[in-house]
Amino acid sequence: MNFFLTKENNYKNPFSLRCLKFDNFYFYHDEEWTIHNNSVYKGVSNNYCRLIFNGEKVIIQHNEQRDFPLWYDNRSCSNFSKLKEYLPADAILEYDGKWHVSYNTPLFDESNKLSKSKALELIKSVLVDNVQRFANSNKLPLLAPDSDGLDTLLTRSVFDWLGIEYKLFNLQNRHTGLQTFLGEDYYGFIQIQDFDTPTCLLSGFYGDEYLLRSPSQTQMLIDDDLVKLFDNTNDSYMKPFFNQIYREKCKTIKKTSKEKVKKIVYNDIQVWHSHRTYVFTPFKDTRLLKLLDCEQELMISQQIYGSISKELIAMFNANLLDKLSTQKNSTEPYWFGP
Repeated sequence: MNFFLTKENNYKNPFSLRCLKFDNFYFYHDEEWTIHNNSVYKGVSNNYCRLIFNGEKVIIQHNEQRDFPLWYDNRSCSNFSKLKEYLPADAILEYDGKWHVSYNTPLFDESNKLSKSKALELIKSVLVDNVQRFANSNKLPLLAPDSDGLDTLLTRSVFDWLGIEYKLFNLQNRHTGLQTFLGEDYYGFIQIQDFDTPTCLLSGFYGDEYLLRSPSQTQMLIDDDLVKLFDNTNDSYMKPFFNQIYREKCKTIKKTSKEKVKKIVYNDIQVWHSHRTYVFTPFKDTRLLKLLDCEQELMISQQIYGSISKELIAMFNANLLDKLSTQKNSTEPYWFGP
């Protein structure tokens, strides 16, 4: 779902993308776009992009919470090439002789504290809804990495509970030049691969951020010192990962407003479709931002032990708990890095 749209006829095209011409626009794109008259489309139910061309007018459509970056300058726009202006995830970009930016500002309503039972009910309903909507329109082969990670197993468990078939595979260090380039800024591209034929990868992307397991965001929300809480924990799923990646970071993080944390989560972009590789995750959903209203004790339990996620797996397919690693990221492929 990568593109570079421009009126310039001298674009260097460093990744050998295909090119279509619509009136005065050159549309460089990766594989698997569907072309219909004056429009192009690529994506899945909760992560897509459509461009509609009408003379000097270009409309860029996408899911309400855009799941890819967007840059533009006077003559061009792209979701992989960094141009003069960068747009936040709630920005909408259109062209009519010049670029126009409008905003679909997300509403972050304050609500009452969520109990554990209400949190579980919310997550279950959102995950089931997203997987069902995806499955109803999907025509791609489904592959899930044979991973022992908490978020990937939770994704699989929902598919199992709904009786939707998929196959397991072992991830390979196989990437296009564009995926390698994007992996420098978006680590999600390191955790996918290039497939020979159009394939959808079932993933756990955004699970940490939307299910209360991002240490930096947790530290912004709670009164306690997360470093001390982990130090007082003998062992847990998250502790080695926290000590390796987040321990020093969290020492300097101060409590901040819930509104700011919601905006951070909302604007987090990790990965999007590339060439023949499509990515589906059930976690990136603004409805789950209500979890930031959970009691702090529940946030801490989920952060340290992944308690909520484990209960959900037990609810959907308890057999998958036997596959769960005792430590987050302990068996990741060597090329993932720290």
